[in-house]
Amino acid sequence: MSPASPVTLCDLLGRQQPGMTLEQPFYTDPGIFEEDLNRIVARQWLYVDHVSAIPQPGDVLTYEIAGESIILVRGRDREVRAFFNVCRHRGSRIITKACDHVRTLTCPYHAWTWDLEGKLVKARSMADDFRTEDWPLHACRTRIYQGLVFICLAEEDDDDVIEFDSIADRLDPYIENHCLGAAKVAARKAYPTAGNWKLAVENFRECYHCAPAHPGYTSVNAYVLDGERDQQARSETVAAWAATWEERGVVTRSTGVWGDSYDERQPHAAMRQPIKEGYRTLSRDGRPVAPLMGRLIDWDGGETLMVFGPLFYIYLAGDHAALFRFTPVHATHTDVEVTWLVNGDAREGEDYDEERLTWMWDVTTIEDTRIIGDNQLGVNSRRYRPGRYSTRERATTNFVEWYKRRMGDQL
Repeated sequence: MSPASPVTLCDLLGRQQPGMTLEQPFYTDPGIFEEDLNRIVARQWLYVDHVSAIPQPGDVLTYEIAGESIILVRGRDREVRAFFNVCRHRGSRIITKACDHVRTLTCPYHAWTWDLEGKLVKARSMADDFRTEDWPLHACRTRIYQGLVFICLAEEDDDDVIEFDSIADRLDPYIENHCLGAAKVAARKAYPTAGNWKLAVENFRECYHCAPAHPGYTSVNAYVLDGERDQQARSETVAAWAATWEERGVVTRSTGVWGDSYDERQPHAAMRQPIKEGYRTLSRDGRPVAPLMGRLIDWDGGETLMVFGPLFYIYLAGDHAALFRFTPVHATHTDVEVTWLVNGDAREGEDYDEERLTWMWDVTTIEDTRIIGDNQLGVNSRRYRPGRYSTRERATTNFVEWYKRRMGDQL
């Protein structure tokens, strides 16, 4: 909490009511934002980029999150590693400006130099008892899954971090046939968002707002209006679609409900559903926007939502993947980045057109940026008070309840 705050985090958590939005300080207070970073964000597996961003030895990128700068570099052994961007001498940043390739990792302050595997190889004018092997770069946990690079900022012995294999084992059936590791990045767009990260996540996890706020998205996704008009009819439509495709060996079931968790440390899930009658993919007219991905051989007319904790989501259609990365920046700002992947052999201008490929999620995310900004402005008001969630905001309610448990467990 900020020094002038009259109540503590424990007080705030203790008076939160189930099924209600959070109190104002959770969305505005810099002190609580720092606690969010330490207690939640730093203990999550965080998506950074597609592995194709650093294809060759020496290729490097930096990622900023939770007050940290992380170096990701491909070593001469072709392995991808992550290091904290902190010199072991006096703590300077090692990479201080944009670059995409290095021969070594050399601090610009006093020229201590590490190889691409993080081993110190040069430190000038040190005492005779100085041993370079005692001063490697601080490593950051790294995992490449289906061509996607994940890191975790927590210490290696922190048992409050889920084993990544626990996530992978349950989500493999929903993603492996898309072969994302062999896919190509077709488009990447940034959406700076003037709102607290929790407001951005709450918005993303519900479609109660879709009909009034997202006309394009609603025109493509039948579940938005079907679910409001007749839940039973929607359930029957999904069941009929699932029965048809399960006979052909297609995975149609969901692994848990969005917001439910196999492991409280990092909730993860996958959900499958049909898009809309006659629609093969998530495009303006339902027609394909790119070739089928990976090992897919037919259009099942479905979409897959995959959840990797609160800050990373994947939407899979037959011909593309959309990756959503949420990066908390400060108490009232979040960076949202969307990356679109297509089959690795697809040729721009021949097999896909960027505007058609990105249309739905681009216009929807632009609209969400405005919505979240307006939400933050309202929450900032002296008259803001927690409100009650609707029955169509269950996934958002689940997220907020999970957030409160995680924050409270670590007091």
